[in-house]
Amino acid sequence: MKPDRDTTQWNLLVHIAQQRLDDCTRRMGKLAGRREEAAAKLQTLLDYRSNYLAQLDGAQRNGIGADGLRNFQSFVASLDHAIEQQTDLLTALQKLIFDCEAAMRELQRKIHSYRVLQDRRAAEARTRDRRRQQTLQDEMASRMRVPG
Repeated sequence: MKPDRDTTQWNLLVHIAQQRLDDCTRRMGKLAGRREEAAAKLQTLLDYRSNYLAQLDGAQRNGIGADGLRNFQSFVASLDHAIEQQTDLLTALQKLIFDCEAAMRELQRKIHSYRVLQDRRAAEARTRDRRRQQTLQDEMASRMRVPG
């Protein structure tokens, strides 16, 4: 049986949704990689800040001049700013990932719905064909019984 126009259109809808899902999956992979990089960089900044504050504490115990203290404080402020920026980036990436996950779920739902509807239409078409064939067989059988 040749596919009808409706079947072709359903196949096209499924194909388009599947392409979008594939694109979203690739994007999700890239975002996840960027998130991991951002998280590692944030951790490096946090570790660096912690180490630098430990150095500042030691310097204060050993006696540090005003210029040295200002330099330490300025550098810690720079680290805090970088940490804030990195945290913002990580938050933004997480939101993009969340949005992408939601889009993927919606596309998967659409694909499933399209396939269910496509299967129903195919089942209805098979039922119509069976009834048509049964009607033809019944007509042929009744003609054969009628003496002519």
